[in-house]
Amino acid sequence: MSTIKFLFPVLAFIVLGCEQKKDDKQFEQKVLDEIFVEVVNSTYRDKRLYTCFPDLGKDIYDEFGEWIKKDTTGQHKRDLDCELKREAFKKDTLNLVIAVGNDGLINDSTEVQKYNTKKFIFKHLSELPKDIEFRNWERKYDKFAGAVYLSTIKFNSIKESGILSVDYACGGKCGLSYNVYIKKVNDKWIISKVQHTATW
Repeated sequence: MSTIKFLFPVLAFIVLGCEQKKDDKQFEQKVLDEIFVEVVNSTYRDKRLYTCFPDLGKDIYDEFGEWIKKDTTGQHKRDLDCELKREAFKKDTLNLVIAVGNDGLINDSTEVQKYNTKKFIFKHLSELPKDIEFRNWERKYDKFAGAVYLSTIKFNSIKESGILSVDYACGGKCGLSYNVYIKKVNDKWIISKVQHTATW
C-alpha cells in the first residue's frame, strides 16, 4: 500500500511534466508559425549574389609548365557581364527557393509549404541528396537562394519575448549566422532586433 502511495504522486508528476512539455512545444510552434516568414525575410541573403563572381582568364604557362600569369584579355567585359548579372539577381525577388534544414521544430513532417509567399517558396533540404555545394539544388531550381536553419525559440519566464538563432548556408564554407530577438506587442509577435553574429 505504501508503495502505491509513493508511486501515485511520482506518476502524476511525470504526466503533468509531459503535458507541460507538450503545451510548451505547441506554444513555440504557434509563435514560429507567426514569425517564420518575417524571420526569413529579415535575415536571408540571396545565395546567387554571394556566389556570383566574374570568370577569370585562362592560366598561361611557360614551355617548362611553370605558371606565369592569368590571361586578362577580355577581363573588363567579363567583369561587366558579372555585374549586370548581379544587378538582375537583385531585381529578381519573386519565387525564390529556400531549402529548410531539419533544426529546431522543423522536421520532415513539417508542412513548410504553408509558409510560402509570392517572394519565397520553401522546400525541405532533405528533398534532395546531401550536397555541400548545393549543385543539385541549383540544377533543379533556377531561383535557389540558399538553405536556412532555425533553432528552437528560447522564451523569457513570462513568454513575452524570446530569441532564436538563424543560419544561412550558400555552399561549402559560405554562410551567415544571426540571433533574432522577438517580442509580443498587442498580442502579436514581432521581430525587435536582428544581430549578425558570424560570417563563415
